Amino acid sequence: MDATALIARSSAHQKVGNPYSVAGRTYYPVREDSYDRVGIGSWYGPNFHGRATANGEVFDQNLMTAAHTTLPIPSIAEVTNLENGRSVIVRINDRGPFVDDRIIDLSRAAATELDYIGRGLARVRVRYLGPALPGDAPPPRTWYPASDAETPPAAPEPVTEMAARTAEPAPQSAAWIPTATERFTLQIGAFSDADNAQRFASRVEEAGQVWIEPGQAAGNTVYRVYFGRWPDEGGAHAARASLADWGVYDARVIDLH
Repeated sequence: MDATALIARSSAHQKVGNPYSVAGRTYYPVREDSYDRVGIGSWYGPNFHGRATANGEVFDQNLMTAAHTTLPIPSIAEVTNLENGRSVIVRINDRGPFVDDRIIDLSRAAATELDYIGRGLARVRVRYLGPALPGDAPPPRTWYPASDAETPPAAPEPVTEMAARTAEPAPQSAAWIPTATERFTLQIGAFSDADNAQRFASRVEEAGQVWIEPGQAAGNTVYRVYFGRWPDEGGAHAARASLADWGVYDARVIDLH
């Protein structure tokens, strides 16, 4: 999408702001025209709808806006969901999020366009495009395919079995015969295409041990991606929570015995 019409020629009306502290953490607003970061994005909506934003605009959860801790406001930014390749343009007019190391808080509308409204979080890329126009006109409500060739591939293809969240027996595989101290693992993806499975596994391999095993589902070959091996279920659940930082939210605990 061409965001040129949304960007002001002058940044004189933008506010960078002074350092401020929230929940014991200090944030340092800065003008950073080359800002391009990858991290976890969240969203906010009903509880803040109708309230004033950090620059005095009125927050409308149905408009394409966002909150950022340090970028000048109002700004225009491109946000890409790295799990599905969708991108949107948002107007940054608020401060936040102030939870963990999340890098942006999108309005309900923007998160809906990026298709992570149900999960609440997504691994995203945020690129600063320039100062927003004076006033409070938001970008159009639409998403478009990410054009950057370096954008990671889409998330796992939907497979019905991924819906389960509790431990359940898994079919044994000749690729790995678990020992007595290797009872639990995590299934983090299931693909019908082997190349997509490999790309997904490569993206999270720095987080820990990951491997792929082919299997059958509804008469079709499915390439399941597994992560980690633990003797107890608690270890698997702890790892499952940490994988959210890698954009993996549907990991399922598997009992191998």
